[in-house]
Amino acid sequence: MTQEFAPGIHHGIDDDAYHGGPGISKSGLWTIYTRSPAHYRFAPSKDTGAFAIGKAAHIAILEPETFEARVMKGPADRRGNNWKDAQAEAANTGRLLLTSGDYDTGLLMRDAVHADARINAIITGSAAQIEHSGFWIDEETGVLCKCRPDLYRPDLGIMLDLKSTTDAHPNAFARSVISYGYHTQEAWYAGGYRALQQNVEGFVFLAVEKTDPFVCALYELPPSIVAEGQAIARKALARYAECAAADQWPGYSGEITELTFKRWSYTETQPEMEEM
Repeated sequence: MTQEFAPGIHHGIDDDAYHGGPGISKSGLWTIYTRSPAHYRFAPSKDTGAFAIGKAAHIAILEPETFEARVMKGPADRRGNNWKDAQAEAANTGRLLLTSGDYDTGLLMRDAVHADARINAIITGSAAQIEHSGFWIDEETGVLCKCRPDLYRPDLGIMLDLKSTTDAHPNAFARSVISYGYHTQEAWYAGGYRALQQNVEGFVFLAVEKTDPFVCALYELPPSIVAEGQAIARKALARYAECAAADQWPGYSGEITELTFKRWSYTETQPEMEEM
C-alpha cells in the first residue's frame, strides 16, 4: 500500500487513480450485492454520455470556478469527424468533453442550485471539502475500504451527496434510493469517516433534475433505511473479503435454481403460494 492510499483522508487523488487504486468502495459492494463478485472483478467500466453529464454537473455545481478549465464544449452531437476532432482536443488538454447541449445543461443546473441560498451556503462555505478520498481498515475483515464524498463540511458535521436525476420528486427519489443503493452509500460514507475519527452528524442528498426547470431538493434518509443499507454493506463486504482471500470471484449459482415469482406475475391463474 502506497502512502497515497494509506488510511486517512487525502486530497488531490484524481478520479482514475482513486477508482483504479486499492480498496473496496460502495459501488464495488453494490455490484457484489446486486450482481456477483465476477461482475465486480471482471466487468469493464463504461463511460457513457449520462456518466459524462453527471460528472460535469458535479464540477459545475460543487466547483463552479473550475468548470471552464475542466469541461470542453463540443459539437451538437457525437457523430462524424467534428466529434472525433473534439475528442482529440479534449484528450490533449485533459478536459471532459460534452455536446454543446449537455454543456449548457450543466451550467443551467449550476445556476438553479446556487439560486437556493441554503444550498449555496453549504457548498460555498470556506470549510467545504470537495471529493476528498477517505481510506480505512475495516476492523472485522481487515479489508482496506474507501469512500469519496462529494462534499463534507467538518465545521457542520454534514456530508452532502449530489445526484443528477430525471425526477427529483420525493416519491421518485425514494425509489432511486433503493434502486441505486443510496442508503448503502450513506451508511458506508458516514461509517468510513467516523472510523477515521471525523464528525458526521448529518447526511443529505441534493437531487437535481437534468431538464428544465432544473428543480432541486434536499433529502435525508430515515434511520431505518440507513440501517438496511448498513446491513447490505456488511454482507457484501464479508463476501468480498472471502473472494479476495481465495482469489475466487464466482458469478451466479452453478446449480439449477427454480425461479420465484410475485403474485402480480399471474394474470390468468390463481396459484397457491405464500405471500412474498
